[in-house]
Amino acid sequence: MRKSKDKIALSYASLFIYGEHGEDALRNTFATIVPALVLFYIGHLDQAITIGLGALFATLTDLPGNREDKWRSALWTIPVFSAVAYITASATALPQLLILWLVISAFGFTIISIYGARFAAMGLMALVLITFTVGLLPADPISYAVHIGVGVCLYFFFSVLQVHYFPYRSLKYAIAESFYRMAVMLKNKAKFYDEQVPLEQAYKQLGVLHLRVSEQQESVRNLLLREKRLTDKSSDSSDYWIKQAVGVTDLYELLVALDHDYDAIRKLLAPVQVLESIRALIMLLAEEVDLLAWKCAHNSRIDKRYSKLVEIEAILKDLSLKRDTISGEESQVLGATVRNARYIVSCIQRIRLVLDRDDRDQITDGRYSYSRYIARAPKGVRALRHQFSFRTPVFPFALRLALLFGVGGSIGLFLPEYHYTYWILITLVVVARPGFATTNTRNAQRIIGTLAGVLLGFVLLLLIPLPAVLLSLSVCGLFGFFFFNRINYMFSVLCLTPAIIMALHVYEGNLVDILGSRIVFTLVGSLLAWLGWFFIPVRQDKGLTNLAANVVEKGEEYRSVILKKIGWHEVDDNDLRLARKTAHVALAAFSSAMDQLRHEPGARRRNWRAIYTFHSLAYRLNSLMIGLSVAAAEVGFEQDATALLPRIAYIDKLHTELQKIYQDL
Repeated sequence: MRKSKDKIALSYASLFIYGEHGEDALRNTFATIVPALVLFYIGHLDQAITIGLGALFATLTDLPGNREDKWRSALWTIPVFSAVAYITASATALPQLLILWLVISAFGFTIISIYGARFAAMGLMALVLITFTVGLLPADPISYAVHIGVGVCLYFFFSVLQVHYFPYRSLKYAIAESFYRMAVMLKNKAKFYDEQVPLEQAYKQLGVLHLRVSEQQESVRNLLLREKRLTDKSSDSSDYWIKQAVGVTDLYELLVALDHDYDAIRKLLAPVQVLESIRALIMLLAEEVDLLAWKCAHNSRIDKRYSKLVEIEAILKDLSLKRDTISGEESQVLGATVRNARYIVSCIQRIRLVLDRDDRDQITDGRYSYSRYIARAPKGVRALRHQFSFRTPVFPFALRLALLFGVGGSIGLFLPEYHYTYWILITLVVVARPGFATTNTRNAQRIIGTLAGVLLGFVLLLLIPLPAVLLSLSVCGLFGFFFFNRINYMFSVLCLTPAIIMALHVYEGNLVDILGSRIVFTLVGSLLAWLGWFFIPVRQDKGLTNLAANVVEKGEEYRSVILKKIGWHEVDDNDLRLARKTAHVALAAFSSAMDQLRHEPGARRRNWRAIYTFHSLAYRLNSLMIGLSVAAAEVGFEQDATALLPRIAYIDKLHTELQKIYQDL
């Protein structure tokens, strides 16, 4: 089993070292460093720093997306960053005005996150730009704003150029990552067939993975279905990408589907000694799914040496022979397990044919109502006005960050002899989050990454006296920051901290002041971010009951659509897929809130037994309904539908039980 785990980890590392993160890191480093180096060598050091900073901040607003997304980011970010740079640089001359601007900007740039991830990223980096401007104290606000704008323009020139020549790059990597996350989820499902692992513990871990897979599925849908060139006309290109997305969705459905509860599976199959073989089968299937991720990311044919289909078929043959030697419920459960595994293998092979462009039989034209699958962000002033309430998570968090920015900026005014107090504000921007658990996690990552980075930077400065070498290492650190920024925040801080220390030492000197300030003001910012939650908290318990109600409601809607299909009613495939999607999203939202609530102060006083029972039962019910949906698709005769009645009755019973537990929450 250990061998399988290592292979999945190795494939994932390779996927991103040579995949989207590596490409983005190279592009971002190039767009940030090259213009700055050119200006530096022709004698314009100040302009090199400012333009480099503009490009740096722009890189972190540029999320994966299509051509329209990139243009929209550019058209918003360029004027916003230029205006922010000018206003902040002008406000530094009047301390009271600067504090007021810090408070207003913190609130405003936080609350615009309701308009979607791109606006959230732009607002976050606008706040980072403000903090750096406070530290730089530019003498000429106009030239400073122009240089920042030039840096942003230069970066988006490279970004738009890249998406022009590789328009479906983000979609390709989103599908690849979706396959990888499903492989990890499948590997976790092997624990359900291990009697040594408590079912409740397995469900907790599966809830976190389910959230990640659900988010990635949503990313694939948005990247595909908002690309008009792929949905407005029938072509080889559109057919290829739509088939991939359909394969992602269908495979996820099969991986989640269940015909029987895990407790029943354990009780019935443990005596016949097949659980270990099933675990080995699941781990091999996980490797096959992970291989799809590798193939999707690299556009290479899969060598038969790396495929596990022969080993999978051998285990399935042994399990089929074992099924023939037993009878009763044991035979039914084992038969269902073998049948579902064969469905998964068939889906994997179909996806592989699509990736090899050898598929000719699958037809997608006319099957999907694309606009119904897109999750659209709010628009207009009305959507913003509705956020001004403590019932929403965004408004109290915006107030909290505004308060923290006012406090952090005031500390800088009271300590004018310390040049790097703006690191307090930077720490607040990147650490403070609405939820207590996320803020704590970010705090720990920031502190550990900073301390380790300071130590690494100090050692490098002691060992390497040459400025050119130090600046080259700073560039490597910047690349590491870009590479790990969306993978592991702690590693990104670990890379960025020594890069900043070495660059500042070459530029300004004052090593002791730089190291001490980096540590002290990072710790101050982390402490303020932690304390801020207690002043204006965003508690998950307020919304947990509503999320539980949504799980019950969307589950009931999904069940109703499945029963209509089984009852020979006309059911649009879009309705069935959308009902399944909304049920998944509701369950994922509950899982996320539950995980956040577990780490909040006072959480121990809640009835966690009831919450965990509700969560595990909701997931069981969801999986059983998906299994019923898969079975309903196979129904061709009336007697087949009759055979599903016991499963329908059991699902009805579980749904009634779920409603009862919800009433007790």
